[in-house]
Amino acid sequence: MFTGGKLRVRKKWFPMILALTMACSMLPQPVSVHASETNPYLPPEGPEWNKLRDLNIDSYAWGYGSTVTSVSYAGRQAFRHDVTGSWASQFIMNGWQTFNLAPYDENGTLEFDIIGQAGGEQVQIGFQDVVHERRVNGAFFTDSDAQPEETRQDALSQDMNSYVPVTREWQHVSIPLKTITGSNALFEKKQVQLLKLTGTSSSPSTFWISNIRIVSPDKEASAMPIKVNQVGYTPGSDKYALVSGYYNEVSAGPGTPFQVRRQSDDSIAYSGQLSLVKAYDALSGEKVLKADFTPLKETGSFYVTVNEVAVPSVPFEINSGVYGGLLKDVTKFFYYQRANADLQAAHAGEYARTGAHKQDAALPLQSNSSITRDVSGGWWDAGDTGKYVTAGATAVSDLLWAYETFPKQFRDGQLNIPESGNGVPDLLDEIKFETDFFLKMQDPVSGGFYAYVNREPVPNRYIMDGTGSASVIPTAQTANTVGALAHAAVVFKGVPGQSAYAAKLLAAAVRGWNFLEVNPQYIAQPDGPYNDQEDLNDRFYAAAVLYRATGEQKYNAYVQAHYQAFASKFSTADFSHGINGMEMIGYYHYLKSNMPDAAVKAWFTQQFTAWRAKVIDTTLNTAVWRNSTNEGFYWGANSNVASVPMSLAIGSMITGQYNAENLKVASGNLHYLLGINPLQLSYITGHGENRIHRTHHEIFMRDFKVEMPGGYMVGGPNNGKAKFPAKAYNHSTVDWETNEQALNYNSPLVFLTAMMLAAEQPEKVYVSSITLNKTTETLKLRSQSTVTASVGPETAENKRVTVKSKNPNVAKVAYAVYDASTGQTSFTVSAVGIGSTQIVVTSQDGKASALYNISVTRK
Repeated sequence: MFTGGKLRVRKKWFPMILALTMACSMLPQPVSVHASETNPYLPPEGPEWNKLRDLNIDSYAWGYGSTVTSVSYAGRQAFRHDVTGSWASQFIMNGWQTFNLAPYDENGTLEFDIIGQAGGEQVQIGFQDVVHERRVNGAFFTDSDAQPEETRQDALSQDMNSYVPVTREWQHVSIPLKTITGSNALFEKKQVQLLKLTGTSSSPSTFWISNIRIVSPDKEASAMPIKVNQVGYTPGSDKYALVSGYYNEVSAGPGTPFQVRRQSDDSIAYSGQLSLVKAYDALSGEKVLKADFTPLKETGSFYVTVNEVAVPSVPFEINSGVYGGLLKDVTKFFYYQRANADLQAAHAGEYARTGAHKQDAALPLQSNSSITRDVSGGWWDAGDTGKYVTAGATAVSDLLWAYETFPKQFRDGQLNIPESGNGVPDLLDEIKFETDFFLKMQDPVSGGFYAYVNREPVPNRYIMDGTGSASVIPTAQTANTVGALAHAAVVFKGVPGQSAYAAKLLAAAVRGWNFLEVNPQYIAQPDGPYNDQEDLNDRFYAAAVLYRATGEQKYNAYVQAHYQAFASKFSTADFSHGINGMEMIGYYHYLKSNMPDAAVKAWFTQQFTAWRAKVIDTTLNTAVWRNSTNEGFYWGANSNVASVPMSLAIGSMITGQYNAENLKVASGNLHYLLGINPLQLSYITGHGENRIHRTHHEIFMRDFKVEMPGGYMVGGPNNGKAKFPAKAYNHSTVDWETNEQALNYNSPLVFLTAMMLAAEQPEKVYVSSITLNKTTETLKLRSQSTVTASVGPETAENKRVTVKSKNPNVAKVAYAVYDASTGQTSFTVSAVGIGSTQIVVTSQDGKASALYNISVTRK
């Protein structure tokens, strides 16, 4: 009934599946129908909407023994080959990444035109794969070169003349793909990198080849219809499955019954009817229906069945701690990313290793190799062994917010890392491993921060402070690092025994800001990843965090001067913050300072509230798959799937708007990442039955282990890699644009996972904001004014406030009355002396405050 995907059938389900299959076989069989206005499920592209796209191959990569040039010849644009001796030429299929040829294989053909200079030129054509840790008959297959874990296999045709004689006229050739791919039993059709031409003769020859393409009448692959969060659901969250498929393959529709069954005995725990989400979803090419079982509060192991769908969902759990193991793994990800360090078996288990690139302890500057610095430690950025302060700073910021917001979710001993047991939460120990690296990356003379350590091994490994003899300290990268260090100082200051370290971090951040003051002009990073084109937003972020950390007015002044410069950031609902884009986080820090300017706070609250409404509407009402990125499928999109609900939550808490809608947005995005997506795939290693097993990672794709540590989230589908954007993903270790992890992918995921756990384990809710009905007033001597203070969020347990005058000789607080029915406090201010002062309104825990500014005159 459904093709593609992974069929998983348990023995105890056989009778039920057989009955469902027989029932389905009695239904009218789906037929191909032309688009009609009377049938909402028909795609607007017509009956071949899901036909495999034609793949044009026209990017020459490299070769040997041949000279290949792009020319116009005999009326066609072609690649001329002048070959001598042993030769080959190769063309990339999907950039330098791989292409999944498997869907094309059964009925597809390789098509091209060829012409020879003399006729009879002997040419073979085919493909080359690339596989890391290839397994053959249950064992790893290696070769004898310097990288035995990375192997390549060719699958080639017969000599061209056995299909169509090569002549001095253009000849069209069509070769069935499976006759090529089947020529080598080791060839991996799912990881094809190159189209390859080679010769069967060593004689010199010249030929031209044109219009190379792969075509197939078959359809794009589609996963099993029932998509669930493969880890599970918390009892209080939105619980649903999405049921999707091509309209002429899945006959279920609105009103079709579904059941949530107990895995223990197949009994029904909940039943309902499907509702329509989208008649035709252009992102997946499928119709999409919803099986909502939110009312089910029972805990245990379950799976979903749908009438008219033969195969049940994969199993999942419902319980309040269902994401506990996930939180541990996505956080311990950072331990496995430790650079240079030896990971001992006691902490890393089977993934123990000797640290790489230990020369980082005395690494030369690129600008002057006679100067070395100790830049050991920190985290590998992604799948490579580079270390970049901007990526690391973004991740540190996310992790600090996770700890600040949900401290009970992070404890000492949680991760089993070397520092466990020291009385400090393991998450903070792990953050310190990176902030220590930041301190080493600070230029001892200027106070600025070097941009990165490149990923190459010695002797080509450097601290990248330039591309020549002049040392370059970039301003944007410095500002981002300043922000992260200042934030870390705020957090570590509140941890017992860490005040000295907090002071050290803050001092480094201040030195970094001094560098920015001395260098007000933008200084670009000297080449390399994570570059930026300007730095005003980065400086704004740094100033906002420093104002929160120090209360110094120069940082406040910078924020006040520039806070309206980033209004455009509130116009899009599918992005909040990230590398080189930390403005939103800057606003949050500023509002959490002890004395934010009232005008800045009012302006931001208005902008944020409008942005918040857009995000909620997009995620809950527009996005078919409830991913906040909606139609955005691009390099690293999964990072924003996690970061948007994170940012929404922080801002909502600060402005007193945090409510059930925040949890709906968060759960929708986490459900997407864990399997409710068109590929029915969990994008996180180690979690979910149909999950990512291997990623593009220089360590784990070369360690000869079948799996890698759990908790690694990949970037996900990348538009342009397939006909349907939401399916543009290939599970290949070569595909860094879809199947690589990164620090800033996992960091918001830590927050998102902690948020969902905390929702089922409510922490005490404190007042996070105080709003006064008036903030500035001029009173005549011996007059009075009444002010009303409102607090947020509404769920705060203790809404009482204290009210004090900074100068009782000018203005006194006569009395304050708390109204428990409204949660508001009204207080009367008496003008008793000429001058100006402020009335400070503070929450009971001292973490939120507001100011009433008063001037007293004689008249």
